[in-house]
Parts: sequence; C-alpha cells; structure tokens
Amino acid sequence: MNAATDDLLSADRALVGAVAKGDAAAAASFIDAEFTWIDAHGRAGKRVGKPLLGDESGLSPIVHRYEQAASVVAERSKLFVLRIWIKRAAGWRCLVWHEVSQELPAAPHVPTRRDHDNPARVIPYEPRDQHERDALASWQRLEQAVIAHDAETWANHVADEFLVLGPTRRHTKADRKAVLEEQKRKDTPSAPSPLIWAKLHGVNDAIVMRCQHQPFHGKAAQVSRLFIKRDGRWLMAASAQTTEQDAPIKTID
Repeated sequence: MNAATDDLLSADRALVGAVAKGDAAAAASFIDAEFTWIDAHGRAGKRVGKPLLGDESGLSPIVHRYEQAASVVAERSKLFVLRIWIKRAAGWRCLVWHEVSQELPAAPHVPTRRDHDNPARVIPYEPRDQHERDALASWQRLEQAVIAHDAETWANHVADEFLVLGPTRRHTKADRKAVLEEQKRKDTPSAPSPLIWAKLHGVNDAIVMRCQHQPFHGKAAQVSRLFIKRDGRWLMAASAQTTEQDAPIKTID
C-alpha cells in the first residue's frame, strides 16, 4: 500500500467512524462541498444520515484509487455502500455516499424495450467541456452495445475493475458480460432506462456522474457512476443504483 492510498483509507475510516457515531462536525472534515448522500431507500440529500452498515467493523472494503479520484465499496450480505472520493488541495474528500439494499421489496418492473434513443443517442445534458463530451460519448456507445447485446463492444468501455451495485444485482465486468451474452441468446429486449437528469463533476482524468433514471414502467432510480480515463479512453469503473422507494410508479409512453 502506498502513502496516497493509505491517506485515502485513513480518511475513509475516519468518515465512516464519525458518521456511525453521529458526529457531524468530525464528518464534515472529510465531506466535499458538492457532497451527496443517497440512502438505501433512494432518498438523496446533502447531509449524512444513519449509515446502512454502521461503523463497518470487520469489513474489508474494495478500494480502487486513481490519480485524483477513488472508489470504496463496503458490503455485508445484501447491503452495499459505494463511496466516491476526490482529491482536493486540502486532501481527500467524499463526494458521493451511495447505499444499496437488496433486502427491500422489489420495485415494480416490466420487460424493457428493444431500443430507445435516451440515453443511447441523446441525453438531457449538455457537456461543459471536451472531457465530459468524450466520457459521455463512451457511455453512450456502451449503452448502444447493451441494446445490441454486444458484450465485446460493451467491455471496451468498461474498466477491468468495474463493479455495479443494484437492488437485484452485484455484477463484476465478467458477470455483466455474461448477462449480455445470455440476453443475446434469448433475444431479450434490453434498452436501458431513460436518463431524467445528470450532474457531472470532473477532476483531472476522472468524472463522477450523479443522475436519475426512470424505467419504462416503475419507480425512478438514483444512480452514481465513476468514469476514469485510462490509456486515452474513458471507461466506466463503478456504478450504484438505488430505487426511490417513495417515488410514484410511472410509465413512459
């Protein structure tokens, strides 16, 4: 472990400990000004809440550190937390704390569509610079591959350490490729849920996306993604998706 990663883990442990104790003042030292907390019920806000995994005693987090960003995943059984950190001048700051529970009632769901422009071709977001433009273009090519059941093209836009957490899945890159291959064999409609809004934060060669998706029928979901630039290509490295339990059930015509 290098010093930078050690500094990150020290900050992560300190934040988790402070949040578990309800010490808002101590937690504030490790929280970014643009911080967002998403709890296991899909409620998003600027303040920390009661942590899903408590003080995370006995857990061994999965940590991936990049130049100025990092992801930390803690899990216990069917409960997960993704924390996305960014490196500021004053040190590591937590930008996103995103909780996922697979113990809540499943949200209503019907088969998806075979194709849909949003988000594969158009999205309700205007990139602010070339980094955002390139990262979003890579993401859209990824989603086009999902529609086409093209596992190899999809994999070209995903980091090897990729992990997606959701109400019914915990998939590595290999797991997700296997799902796409199975969908191809069964000719399963697989258009991704439309994007409703997005907010992006860029730090050097990393971009964090906070957004909301609306299934074609069901409840909206809060989503957090981390994109990294590696060898000149933008790749999705982590994603967490939580159904908004209090949201109304909607159908997209």
